[in-house]
Amino acid sequence: MNERVALIINTGSFERVSYALTVACMYAALGKEVAVLFTYGALFRLIKSRADEVGEETDSSIRQRLKEGLQKGSIRSVSEALNELKRFGGKIYACVAAMSFYDVVKDDLIDEVDGIIGIAAFLEEVKGAQILYV
Repeated sequence: MNERVALIINTGSFERVSYALTVACMYAALGKEVAVLFTYGALFRLIKSRADEVGEETDSSIRQRLKEGLQKGSIRSVSEALNELKRFGGKIYACVAAMSFYDVVKDDLIDEVDGIIGIAAFLEEVKGAQILYV
C-alpha cells in the first residue's frame, strides 16, 4: 500500500497555498497518494478565475513581488500547481461548510476539483494518511 498524505489548506494567502501545493506535488511525484482539502480562506483558490489572485489575503510585504513574479513567469501560479498535482494523480476537494459559508456552488468551482466533502468525510477518505494543516 502506498504511503498517503493529506493536506488541509485553510489559508488563502498566495504564498502559503502555493507552497502547500508544491509540497503536495512533491509527495505525489514520489508516488504517494495525495488528497488536498481547501477550506474557508483557501476555498476561493478553487473558484473559476480566482486561483491566481494576489490580494489582501496575502501579506502586504510580499504582495507586489508576487504579482511581478507572476507577470514575468518567474513564480508558478496556483492554477499551474493545481494542474500539476492532478497530473501526478492528486485529489482536490472543496469543503462543503466553506462553500455554504461563502455561498459558493459547484458550478463556481474549477474542473480540477474531484469532489465536495465535509471534514468528517475527508478524514475518513484519508484514513491512515499523514495530515498536514496549512
